[in-house]
Amino acid sequence: MRAKQYLSSLRFKITVGAAILLVPILGAYSHIQYYRQYDILLGDLEHSTTAMGQVITSSLQPALLSNNVDEIQHIVAGVAQQDDIVNLALLDRQGTVRIAPKGEAVGAQLNPQDPTCQVCHRYSQDERQGSVILDQPNGRILRTMTPIQNRPECYGCHDSNVWLNGVLLADVSMANVDQYMAVDLRDSILGSFAAMFLTIAAIHFLMSRLVVSKLERLVQSIKRFGRGDLGERVSITGGDEIGELGQAFNRMADGLQAKEKENQQLYAELQRKEVLRGQLLEKLNHAQEQERKRIARDLHDQLGQVLSAMTMEIEAAERALPPEQARLKERLLHARSVAINAMDQTHALILDLRPFVLDDLGLVPALRSYADQTLAPRGVQVQVTVAGPARRLPPEAETVLFRIAQEALNNIANHAAAQHATVALQFGEARVQVMIQDDGCGFDPVLPGSIDEWRGLGLLGMQERATLAGGMVEIESKPGQGTRVLITMPFAEPAAPDGPAGKETVAAPPVQ
Repeated sequence: MRAKQYLSSLRFKITVGAAILLVPILGAYSHIQYYRQYDILLGDLEHSTTAMGQVITSSLQPALLSNNVDEIQHIVAGVAQQDDIVNLALLDRQGTVRIAPKGEAVGAQLNPQDPTCQVCHRYSQDERQGSVILDQPNGRILRTMTPIQNRPECYGCHDSNVWLNGVLLADVSMANVDQYMAVDLRDSILGSFAAMFLTIAAIHFLMSRLVVSKLERLVQSIKRFGRGDLGERVSITGGDEIGELGQAFNRMADGLQAKEKENQQLYAELQRKEVLRGQLLEKLNHAQEQERKRIARDLHDQLGQVLSAMTMEIEAAERALPPEQARLKERLLHARSVAINAMDQTHALILDLRPFVLDDLGLVPALRSYADQTLAPRGVQVQVTVAGPARRLPPEAETVLFRIAQEALNNIANHAAAQHATVALQFGEARVQVMIQDDGCGFDPVLPGSIDEWRGLGLLGMQERATLAGGMVEIESKPGQGTRVLITMPFAEPAAPDGPAGKETVAAPPVQ
């Protein structure tokens, strides 16, 4: 892990970058130095070889003038004994060997078309160089051709119309030069690598000390700051860019810390207001339910009784009329029908306001009754099922669950155009779930402000009620695929079972 971190670190990248930069520079420098040194040594060798040829020809001059062949042979043989001399010979104008050490190859004629001769003879006489490097089986040699000019004192034996009497051919071994250059190249490469290593080490040390260590401290501070330590600050001094970056980070951290403190205060205030709002809504809902209950009771006790008494009085008056009062009897029959219809509407209004079955029998009978009276008249077949031991819940939980389910059932009745609906209740140890599903047209769940604002307000009200009671509402719907509403509500303590302990309520038959 550490090796992987180092390979991805800035130190490693700087080191590699310095190496990539220095290797070609030092390689080119070593290459240039090598060939420069080689050119100097080669020039010195050519100069010394040329001077040697001139010295030899000068020493041969007396013997050549006196035509003393033995003396010439002796001088050539003596010079040829030097370690660097590979070959030494005197050639006439036709390239025939006249004098050679130990008499070897005397009389042999050099062919100008030979590759070793073409390196010089392919040039004109004015452009021809005095020495050339040749590759031989035994190694490289430097061949020097020193001309023996035709002087006036030579005219006794040579034609005065020619300027050249012969050539002194000298082959000097370049083994010492090549060995010296190999050693020099090795030392140059080693020196370059040593210089590169020291330079990279120095760059690594300086960059680590001046740049990377500061950046690492900055990164660590940023990480701690990102983990929530808003009091973290960078202690980087200096007027360079990293110092300015650290100061900018500190200023940003100060600003964010101040904003965070302000946000915490605002959040605390918002939480306090949210608690107050929740308490207010809870009290409002409680007051609303109490008012609903009072109005429903008043309607039941007053208007309901009045309508019931009116119906009975009209029925009694109808029975008391003689048969010949058929027209009046028909009017009384119509009046009794209107009173009965008003009584039914009053009962429906009472059910919407506060079903007494919810207070008397509990959630399951109340939902079954409301689903029957709301969906059956619209031709929707509804099935109510219960899983787990049905029980009475705390009154607040029953009221919230009933109101949310009431809104969902009203949406099915008014908007879904469904044929079938299901109300499924599942009782657990400390929570109850109510699932209401239909096969209607479905919709895209919306919020207030859309084209279906009232429906959005209804959905929002369902979620708000559940949230205030500590529960949640999940709404799933798509156009053409029906709607599913899942209400989950916890309750603080188990309530007394509704009926015999452990009894499970079976599914109610579909309502026709």
